[in-house]
Amino acid sequence: MRVTETIAPSRLSDIIGMIYDSALDRDHWPVAIEAMRIELECCNAVLALQSVKDGSLILNLTNNIPDPYVTLMAELAPDSIEFWGGEEAVMAMDFDQPLVVSRAPGGFTDYATTTNRYVLEWAKPQGIVDAIACGLAKDSHAFGSLNFGRHERHGLVGDREIELARLFIPHLQRAATIARLYDNASAAGATFEEVLGTLRAPVMLVTRDLRLLHANPAAAAVLDDGAILQVAQGRLKARSPHIRAALTAAVEGAAEDESRIERRGFGIPVKNAIGAAHAALHVMPLRRRRLGLDRDAVAAIFMAEADAPAAAPAELVAALFDLTSAEARVYEQISLGRSTAQAAERLGVKQSTVKTHLLRLFEKTGTSKQAELVLLAASLAAPLIG
Repeated sequence: MRVTETIAPSRLSDIIGMIYDSALDRDHWPVAIEAMRIELECCNAVLALQSVKDGSLILNLTNNIPDPYVTLMAELAPDSIEFWGGEEAVMAMDFDQPLVVSRAPGGFTDYATTTNRYVLEWAKPQGIVDAIACGLAKDSHAFGSLNFGRHERHGLVGDREIELARLFIPHLQRAATIARLYDNASAAGATFEEVLGTLRAPVMLVTRDLRLLHANPAAAAVLDDGAILQVAQGRLKARSPHIRAALTAAVEGAAEDESRIERRGFGIPVKNAIGAAHAALHVMPLRRRRLGLDRDAVAAIFMAEADAPAAAPAELVAALFDLTSAEARVYEQISLGRSTAQAAERLGVKQSTVKTHLLRLFEKTGTSKQAELVLLAASLAAPLIG
């Protein structure tokens, strides 16, 4: 399904801009949630992001839910898990994909047969027949999701809504991650750069060509150390050429169209020279933000402790460099050291097809030969040493 069949590109860009506004100012979340709810043709929404450390709610917002039902939600929380098919089903869900109750194994589908209190006392009285959830976080620091309820007048969640939610998810996850780094740092009347100065997380503001415009004190310390990132001729530079290429692609995407940046520049894994200080880089578009910044600032690069195990190299490279599924499959074969002939045999395609995808891989990843693709996989799976 093409974007234009799901939502107008200009509207998608507007909503994604609202999501990124929310990353820097939690007061913008209700506006963004309402816009998404309307596009998804849902009747209400709940956003909850909870700290693993102490159980505190980093975000807890409801949209279009009457007060008595907001109170009842907390009481019926255990029953709501069964609404989704039970704990085992929930834990097995892929947070990178939209989750739909009516399509979940064991999920609620019929008022007439259920004995679930959440359904009978909360969903049914409000006319809710389905729900769709967008995962925000599931890591060592926080977990949470943005859930939308579907009213009976619109019927069950369909393919259009699923595809639209899929477009929102990478931006929601990036915004939630950055919100956790940024939250509680702002002060009334303070400029964005002044707020950055209070953050423990390193943050750097850059132009489209990675010219460094600002580094907060935490980032300055990282740059002075030079083990992961450094400044050369005024431009930000990663020690690993592959991380450098990933940052370049993400920042250029942020400059061109923030709605298309998707997973590029989100959770780029980095390690220091001895593999000790695991971290992740998150690139956030700034092109549409009104923060009193230098007009050339197109992206903020946040560095955070790595929250979860790194993705498999093939999946990671596909996300970082915006590979198609066919390109990702070819990359996986070549990164294992296989020849184009061997890759073609494994994939069941012509060798000429593999070579065509390989040329696109070289272009997207900034490599020029198959051996460099093997090194790319190794650099993302092992500590940086060069």
